[in-house]
Amino acid sequence: MFAIGVPLFAWLGVWPLVLASVVGLLAWGIVLVSAARGRLRLSTGLIYATVTTEATLAVVFVGWDSGLQYVLVLLMLASILHPWPRPVAWVMAFAVIAVFVLLYHYSRLVAPLYEIPAGPMAVMYTFAVVGPFAVACLLVAYPVAVADRAEAELASEHLRSEHLLTNVLPVPVATRLKAGEETIADRVNAASVLFADIVDFTPLASRLPAEEVVALLDSVFTRLDRLVDEYGLEKIKTIGDAYMVAAGVPSPRADHAQALARFALAARDGIAEAHDPWPRLQLRIGIASGPVVAGVIGRRRFLYDLWGDTVNTAARMESHGLPGRIQITDSTRRLLGGDFDCQERGFVTIKGKGQMRTYFLEAGPGPDVGPQGKRKVAVPATRDLEGMP
Repeated sequence: MFAIGVPLFAWLGVWPLVLASVVGLLAWGIVLVSAARGRLRLSTGLIYATVTTEATLAVVFVGWDSGLQYVLVLLMLASILHPWPRPVAWVMAFAVIAVFVLLYHYSRLVAPLYEIPAGPMAVMYTFAVVGPFAVACLLVAYPVAVADRAEAELASEHLRSEHLLTNVLPVPVATRLKAGEETIADRVNAASVLFADIVDFTPLASRLPAEEVVALLDSVFTRLDRLVDEYGLEKIKTIGDAYMVAAGVPSPRADHAQALARFALAARDGIAEAHDPWPRLQLRIGIASGPVVAGVIGRRRFLYDLWGDTVNTAARMESHGLPGRIQITDSTRRLLGGDFDCQERGFVTIKGKGQMRTYFLEAGPGPDVGPQGKRKVAVPATRDLEGMP
């Protein structure tokens, strides 16, 4: 405004405003230097003083029709958008509005000291109005753009936190927690639980560098995670080199045993056939079916877990099983029906459970399974595993 004012007012012959514009330019030079040195109060005060003075002198010398007083609109917006305390911002904004109103009433009562021809006055008015309002649009657009960017970042962070939460907890459970439910505890009457363990992992890990141990576990568990998603199951947790997965929780499903059996067969064969830089791996898998208690524990790190005799039995099926085999309980075998090839192992002494009839799951539905869903396989002699951990 001040840079344009010097030649404009000189052309119109309004020399007092030429002088005021020169002083305004000097004042803005001081504002820039003060702001660069961190003297924000001084620079802010000079801005308010010079802009208010220029608007007042314009109305006094050339009148309201010049439009130069609309620069006060910028001062009002700057007052509202300034980061000082809200009460101070509103006081400054209303002070600028008061000056604007006073100048309007002054112009209605007192004629300007200089009479400007209609043509130059129209040009002056156009530039005086378009300039401040264009800058006002920019002043408003900037915080709006910042707000939009912040909102987009907030939405992105929200999606990220949602993704992290659903990586830790099942989606239905996470939804219940977000809805305000503080205690998540469910008794599920029909579910199947699976434990899988990497055979001879401890001696293998002792021979490998730490980075390769982590890479090996990541490779195995990533394959199992993909299968969990493929069969619509729920990964519960990993414990060392053991992997726990369940079907029928938190969402009930009638085919929980069948779904977990298909997963077990795919996991056993997939890990055995994987071509990794490590020696060929085998899984020892155990499955049990029955009622469980499911819920979320912890506050700092949520954990969705299962408890009950079915969980303990599934863990025993795995620990008392054989390498590369899937040992299941009689209850699971009955749920599978004739669609799966199950080989009876016989009665096995299970720690904490006593004598239990168990089966090895050999294959799922396929052309190699006989008409009654059984395949003729030699049954090894029953073994007493009393001393096993």
